[in-house]
Amino acid sequence: MEYRTMNRKELAVELDISYATLYRRMKLLDPEFREQIAGHSLLFENEVKYIYEQISGLKKWQSGSK
Repeated sequence: MEYRTMNRKELAVELDISYATLYRRMKLLDPEFREQIAGHSLLFENEVKYIYEQISGLKKWQSGSK
């Protein structure tokens, strides 16, 4: 994945998940990080990388559960 500045909808498309799924998974991220990005319409490159790495880890753990 190419890390670049993008909004949350673009990030969801890049991750091949729905916006709602991205939102649910982002709620599981570190509260301090969520406060940092709250209200920002754009996510910067380093924030996109952090979210991608964290959500990719969640996919491994949640893939077998329903």
